Order: sequence, then C-alpha cells, then structure tokens
Amino acid sequence: MPEAWNVIRQCVGNVQTLLQTNQLDEIAYQVGNCSPSIRVLQAHLSELPDGAALKQPLTNLFGTGGAIIVASRERQMPREKAIAAFHVYQDALKDIESHYPPNVVDAEIYICPMHPLDRHFDPSERCSICSMALVRRRIAASSVYEKPGEPSMKIVAFPDHPLKLGLETNVRIKISRNDGRPVTFDDLLVVHTRKIHLLIVDHSLEDYHHVHPTATEAPGEYAFTFTPRRPGPYRIWADVVPGWSSMQEYLITDIGSEVAGESIERRETRLRTTVDGLTYDLTFGSPGEQLQVGKAVIGRISVTESDGKPFEKLEPIMGAFAHIVGFSEDYKTVVHIHPMGNEPLKPEDRGGPVLQFRYYPPVAGFTRLYCQVSIGGETKFVPFGINVLPAAQGTIGALTAP
Repeated sequence: MPEAWNVIRQCVGNVQTLLQTNQLDEIAYQVGNCSPSIRVLQAHLSELPDGAALKQPLTNLFGTGGAIIVASRERQMPREKAIAAFHVYQDALKDIESHYPPNVVDAEIYICPMHPLDRHFDPSERCSICSMALVRRRIAASSVYEKPGEPSMKIVAFPDHPLKLGLETNVRIKISRNDGRPVTFDDLLVVHTRKIHLLIVDHSLEDYHHVHPTATEAPGEYAFTFTPRRPGPYRIWADVVPGWSSMQEYLITDIGSEVAGESIERRETRLRTTVDGLTYDLTFGSPGEQLQVGKAVIGRISVTESDGKPFEKLEPIMGAFAHIVGFSEDYKTVVHIHPMGNEPLKPEDRGGPVLQFRYYPPVAGFTRLYCQVSIGGETKFVPFGINVLPAAQGTIGALTAP
C-alpha cells in the first residue's frame, strides 16, 4: 500500500505539472500509471478497519481519471476542461486518503540506480543485489520537457588564465551543495554514460563544446581543458542529476576573459547544414508548421551523403546516436535532447539516416540548435538556427479552475 500511494502521489503531481505547461498529450500516461496502484489498494482493503467503505470510491477513480484524459483531447478548450476534471479527481482522492495512515500515504520509495526493481523504504539501506547506495524513486512528469526547478547545487569555474582566442585553457570547477558541502561523483547519477555533462558556449552561440571533466584530488573539484574559438567569456551549463533527488539540474557559471564577447549576428532560421561532406536537414511537425512556446512537436534530422544517398553510419556517442543541444538568445535557457527510438547497445551498432526527437520550446526567440554525432571515431557538431513564437494566449499559466 505505501508503494501504491507513492506512485499515485507522484503521478497526480505530474498531471498538475503537465496541465501547467500545456503538455496535454502526456497526461494519459500519468493517469494510466495510477491504475495498477489503485488495484493494489483495492486488493488490500481488508487490512483497513473501514476498508469496505472504500470499495466504490476506489472503483470510481478509474472513471474520473478517464474523464481527465477525455477532456484533454477535446477540440475546444481542452486544457480548461481537463483542469476541471482534474479537480474532481483531486477531491475524490483526498477523501480516500483520509482513510489511510499518513505514513502510508506519504511513504517514499528508494531504489538502486542500477537495479530499480530493488525497492526499499529506508534510504540508509543498500541495494540487495550490488550494494550500491539508494536514491529516491522519482517518476518523471514528461518525456518531452520538464522545466528545471531551483538547483540544489552551485558551481564556480577557475581557469588558469583569462580566456584568449585560440589558447588552450585548463579549467577547474567546484560543485557544492547550497550549504557548502562538496558534491563528489558518488553523489551524482550516471546519465548517458557520464555523471557530469558540461555544455559550454560563447556569447555569439557559434562555438559549442561538450566536455566531461575528471575529478581532482580535492572533493567536489573537477578539471577539463578546452580551446576557445571565439573571443570573450564562455558560459558553462553543468547538466547533472544528484542522487538525493534524481532530478536533472542545470548549474550555470562563466569562464572569464579580458575582452568582450561577440554578439549574436545571425538570428535567421537555418534548417540545412553541411559538415564534412554530409548534409543535415531539420524539419518540425507538418510542412509550414511554426514553433511555439508551449507546443510540443516532433523534430527530424535527416542525414544524406553528397550524392543524396541516405547516411546510415552514425556511431554511438554517450549511449545515443546523437545529442541535440539548444542555446537560447536569452543566454539563460538550454535544452538537452536525445533521439527517440532504440539506443545503441553495442559499439558496432549504427544509426541514421533519420534522427527523430520530441521538442518542447521553453522560451520564445532565437535558439542555436546543435546536433552532436560521431562518424569515423570523430565527433561532429552540426549547427542549426530556429525561431520560436511566443505561447498562444491562455496556453501557459497558473493552474486554476475555469
């Protein structure tokens, strides 16, 4: 019962997040995820003093949950109707919760990152299979986009000299919790073969580096080397997932320079790029469809050779056939996306000619989008330019009843 309530509590919270961000297509997954847990609660009603009184209310949850899904697919005002149906579901669930002890309803589940089916209530325990430290289980709200919350960590960069165009620079970074305690590799989870992804770009958004630092002898300190190909300072986004929350965070810091950086000169839409003889074409949704904040679309990158033949030799890179990273002109927003479909399982696996991904534009304006691939053992960075329209009025906002 505690585990069932853990799933229900997380999924209901995720529905609220999806309504707030207008990701209506994702709602059915979260509502459906509650169904097995409701059946578990039904199977254990005899363990409650007044369990018989909950038989019908629990059964009714299937119908009220289905009403949210149906409302989210309405042609007219789907978000407003889904919010109204969601409030009915919340009220019914609140009445049912009152029949259970708080420690059952509010229980947390802890799992092994490598063996997620090994479940525990005590976070101090270890995985019964591999003895790895446990992390709190978290059910993601969206397979498309989750707006980052306030980070629980801080990052500071220390270059061995101010950045200079074309000069190799050794950089140390220090990552700490907000209370000052150092964050070590043991505190972080592996995501796509690495525990720390550093996404580094200059002010013009023309020079992007994807770097994985190594730990130094000092706890919480990491080092890397890179050579800037543009003048001025660079910004680092550290893409990390701490084990204590299992939630992705982006930590931001700058690497200083004695000269000013270049401004963004090219803000035009650029959907075709040729790099080392291969042509990459980017499309979104249906022909002529415009990108808009709050509207998820399917993106496709097609790779062809110089003679127009589809290219099918993309090599595995960090557990995927590509990494798609976008930097907004606001210099505050970054996205890191992986292609849909099967991921490589062996070094000899190959991908292409089409990379398909789901894109949820978080902010309006210009974004420099990079597709990072590996070909012939070499990493290639393929730049695109996209422009995003503001959200349609009323699609994003507070979650309130109509």
